Amino acid sequence: MCEILVVTSATPMTFSTVVDSARAMEYYGSANFGWGVAWLDGGRVERYRSVGRLSNEPEVAQRLASVRSTHFLVHFRRPSKLSTIQMADTQPFLDDAETLAFAHNGRFIEEDEYRPTYADRLSGAADSEVGFVMFQDLLAAGAPMAEALETVHSKLGGRANLAALDGDGQVALYSSYDGNRLWTFRDGDTMVAATELHSADDSLFELVFPRATERRAVEGSGTL
Repeated sequence: MCEILVVTSATPMTFSTVVDSARAMEYYGSANFGWGVAWLDGGRVERYRSVGRLSNEPEVAQRLASVRSTHFLVHFRRPSKLSTIQMADTQPFLDDAETLAFAHNGRFIEEDEYRPTYADRLSGAADSEVGFVMFQDLLAAGAPMAEALETVHSKLGGRANLAALDGDGQVALYSSYDGNRLWTFRDGDTMVAATELHSADDSLFELVFPRATERRAVEGSGTL
């Protein structure tokens, strides 16, 4: 029951321009168990995470309001297992080099098969982190980002919307989740990717992004 939001712009924008839409996605998506945001900063990826709710943290929103970037990746959690409500499982995940952020909505059903392989590299207990570590290995082996996301899902199975942001500003997307499709669209001067609030109608656009144009449901892998 997680939700994903990615916003990109040709020129730097502040997080304050994203936060209202983010709050609306958190509210309508009922993702009330942690949130996080990653953003591009001069070839590095910075990140903030919380086990609370964006709507309950006005001081955090104020502190982040002036952060300027061309790329923001936001994740809201409603974990498949409530035992994973902890900081280590809160997304987006970030690599040690701070050049790669990763977010997942869905449930990887084959995580137990791969978890022992990655045990010494995992900080938490969420299935999503298994996917993140696998994704890093695929990139290290030379796979393009979008292709690597697709491979992660093919190996781990289940339902998945995936988004990744790297230090070069590349955004890769993958969608295979009929109950919560991932959409891309234009909203004014920004390009956006967002999950549809687990609502199989136009609620994402009617309630959160009424100005959206160039709407396209993501099928398989792609970029933003």
